[in-house]
Amino acid sequence: MAGSESPQRAVTRNDVARLAGVSSAVVSYVVNNGPRPVADATRARVLDAIDKLGYRPNAAARTLITGRSDLIGLVVPDIRNPYFAALAQAAETAARAHGVNLVLAQGATGALEQLFESLAGHQAAGIITASLPEPAALAVVARGRVPLVRLSLATPSEGTAIWPDYRGGARSAVRHLVEVHGHRRVALVIGSDHPERGDEPPDGREQGWRDALEDAGLTTEHLVRVHWSAAGGADAARLLATRHPAATAVFTSSDQQAIGLVSGLQGTGRSIPDDLALASFDGSPEAAYTVPALTTVNVPLAAMAEDAVAELLAPTGRSHRHETRLVTRRSCGCTPAA
Repeated sequence: MAGSESPQRAVTRNDVARLAGVSSAVVSYVVNNGPRPVADATRARVLDAIDKLGYRPNAAARTLITGRSDLIGLVVPDIRNPYFAALAQAAETAARAHGVNLVLAQGATGALEQLFESLAGHQAAGIITASLPEPAALAVVARGRVPLVRLSLATPSEGTAIWPDYRGGARSAVRHLVEVHGHRRVALVIGSDHPERGDEPPDGREQGWRDALEDAGLTTEHLVRVHWSAAGGADAARLLATRHPAATAVFTSSDQQAIGLVSGLQGTGRSIPDDLALASFDGSPEAAYTVPALTTVNVPLAAMAEDAVAELLAPTGRSHRHETRLVTRRSCGCTPAA
């Protein structure tokens, strides 16, 4: 009778095993890349059988068996920020190399509890967070025994953390402005979630700025706090002009702020680097394409992301600080290499 055909039966792991002449356990080892090794010739037979039959592993069933999915979560405070966009791309590349998939979410400190609940509820294999988790969010992962790695946070606290050398990187940038270009009054534009309060503890970038100036016997009075954004950088241009007109150089705590600063300075009658030399921190891809191109402290995003994913999937409990590298361009007054 027309239309009475039964739906095609889904291919199972046992079907693959029969065609390849192996046990279903060996098929599982090939599909899951472990936990036991499989000889190359046997692996080839299994993969050929999978290809011929069109077998698709049941991720839901695997999650029920293992209690964990093949998903890991990455939480960043602002996906519009070029630094966090590049960080997410690096983390996704690292996740794929480890055979897992990345779920990207945006959330600021104080609003992470619900995000963590959702990721834990979907049996995520772990969470990488570039936003500082509040106590309620930490309680969620503790209850669910979900591995958590803090990535690129300026003030690593308890738990496993992967972060760049904020203090050393900032110190190298400010020393460059002082020792190579001869600036004696170097301002700092530091990021803040609540710049109006002015009560946040100094992060590594502020400490590095102070280190370099104090080592040179220079003042650390030229400082403004603004939001972590291009708009914050534009605000900083106005504040520097009104509050710190004597400053001849500035170090910004992020490339995004530096981009806003370059734009904001156009309305103050000052230009970069002739009137104000500029160096920043992040090493985001956009830094090479501003006018002028930004001198910036480059953060090794790929290596940090790889460490974070590896630590999440095979926890050691060890934290790791990554070295940074100063990349000099036109914004500080350097002449680009031909």
